Amino acid sequence: MVDMMVLQFPYQRFRIRDQDAPKPTFKLSFGPPINSCVLDGPAHISQATYPKYTQVVVLNRDRVYHQGDVLTVMVVARDRNRRKKTYGGDFFRARLVSSDRSSQASSAGHVTDYCNGIYTVQFSLYWAGNVSIKIQLVHPSEGVKVLQRVREVPNKRVFHCTFVNAKSHHKRQCFSSPTPRLSPQRQCDFSKPEVNGTWICQKPDKLPCSAISRCRWDSGKSWAKALRLASKEEKKLLQKPYLEMELELDPKEPIHVLEAELPTPQHLPACTWDKSAALGHWSGKVWKSSVCNVRVFGKEDIRRCLANKTVYFQGDSTIRQWSQRLQKVVPLKYDSSTMDFTALYGGDNSQWNISVRFQFQHFPLQGSAWPIFSTRPYIAETLDAEPGGPNTVIVVSLWAHFTAEPLEMIRSKLYAVRGAIHRLKRRAPGTRVFVRTGTTRNHDGGKIAFYLLGSDWLAYQITEVIREMFRADPDVVVLDTWDMSVCQPGKDNMHPDQTMVDSQLNTLFSHICPK
Repeated sequence: MVDMMVLQFPYQRFRIRDQDAPKPTFKLSFGPPINSCVLDGPAHISQATYPKYTQVVVLNRDRVYHQGDVLTVMVVARDRNRRKKTYGGDFFRARLVSSDRSSQASSAGHVTDYCNGIYTVQFSLYWAGNVSIKIQLVHPSEGVKVLQRVREVPNKRVFHCTFVNAKSHHKRQCFSSPTPRLSPQRQCDFSKPEVNGTWICQKPDKLPCSAISRCRWDSGKSWAKALRLASKEEKKLLQKPYLEMELELDPKEPIHVLEAELPTPQHLPACTWDKSAALGHWSGKVWKSSVCNVRVFGKEDIRRCLANKTVYFQGDSTIRQWSQRLQKVVPLKYDSSTMDFTALYGGDNSQWNISVRFQFQHFPLQGSAWPIFSTRPYIAETLDAEPGGPNTVIVVSLWAHFTAEPLEMIRSKLYAVRGAIHRLKRRAPGTRVFVRTGTTRNHDGGKIAFYLLGSDWLAYQITEVIREMFRADPDVVVLDTWDMSVCQPGKDNMHPDQTMVDSQLNTLFSHICPK
C-alpha cells in the first residue's frame, strides 16, 4: 500500500509519494526539529545517537528523478550499542550538493522528526545532473537537552559597566536578568519594562547611578562560568564523535536527476510580504528563490531601487554588514567626525538622495569594545521615535547576541519590537519593515563553551521564534536567511562572506523593488 504524505511548510507545499515513510506523530516544521521529541529525564551518553551506526537510506532510490521532484531520505538513529533510538530530538544539518564540477549548486533539506528515532529529510530537486546527499548530526538529542537546560540559566554571561565622574572611576558587574543576590538598595536598575528591557548593575559606593559610562562583556569569565554549568559527562556530548559528524549514506553513489521544465525566476510571482524567498538553492554564487522572483541587483539597479529612500538597519553586527556593503556599492559618504562604529553611524549619496543608517541594539552585547551606555537605545524605542513614510525602509536583526540567554528574553524583546512596528505602521502605513532571521555561524575550534553559549541549535531556536511571531503579520516581511546559510558555498561565519551578503541584499531589494 502506498502512503500519500502532504508536508506543510510555511511557504510552500510538497506532495510526496513514498512507500516506506512512517507517519509523523506531530505537526511538521520547516527546518530541523527543535526539542519536541527529546526524552524526559537525565541524558546518558550510552543512549546518545551514535553517528557511525546511524543509518541513512534513500527511499525509492531506483525511481527516475526529474527536476521539480522531491527526494526523500530516511534516517534511523542508533546508539553506540547499535540499538535503535525510541525517541527523537536530534539536530541535523541536511544539504544536497551537485556532484558535477561544471554545476556548483546546493540546497537545504527539511527534516521531519517522528519522535521514535526515525526521521525523514526532503530535498527539492532544483537542478539536473548528479547530486550527493550530505547529512550531518550536529547534536544528538542528549546534547540538545544539555544546551536547552544551560540556556535557561539566567545571567550566564558576565558584564561590567564603569561609573565615572571627574574624581573617581568604578567598575561594577551588571546583569541582563533580575538577580536576587542584589538587594534593591544595592542596585542601579536601568530596566525599561515598557520595552521588556532589563539591565541591572551593582551600585557603586560613592557615585550615583547616573554616572554610568561604558559597558562590556567579560569573555574569559563568561566562558569559564558556562563550562561550570555542564557536568563532565554532559561535556562529552559536545565533543567528537557526538558533535558535527557526517552520516554515511548507503549506498554512497550520487543520484542522477533528469532535466524538466521549471518556472524561470521571471515567471515566479513578485516578492511580497506573504512571499518569502526562504526556499531555494545556490547556483554558483547566486541564491535562486523557488517562491518569488529574487533578482540579481547590480550597482545601478541598487541605486535606482534606493533612490530617494532612507534605509535604517537596526540590531546586531550581522545587519551592520549590510550597511557596510551598501557603503561601498552605492557608494555612501560618511561624516567621520560624528561616526561611532560601536553605536550609530550612517552615510548619504546626494546624487541619488539615498541615506543609510545603522543603529546598534541595547545590551546585552558581546564584544571587546567598551561602548557608551547612553548611545544604545532599545530597538522598540527607536521605532517609536521614527516618523516613517513611503520612502522609509527599516530592517531589524535581533538574534546573534541572544543565543546565550533564556529563550523568553528574546521572545519578550521581539514582542516589544512587534508592538512598536504596529504603532509605526498606524502612524505611517507606507513604511516598509523587515525582520531577518539568524544564520549558521563559525564554530570556534570545537570549544565546548562556545557551543554552550552559541551553538547553531540555539540560533535556530531564535529563528523559529521569529518565524512564529512575524510570519503571518501583514506589517512585517520576514527575511528568512537560514536555508541560505545552511547550504552556502562559503564557510560558516556569523559574518559571512560577500557572496552570502550580496544574496541576502538581493532578497531585500527584491521586496523593496519587485518590478
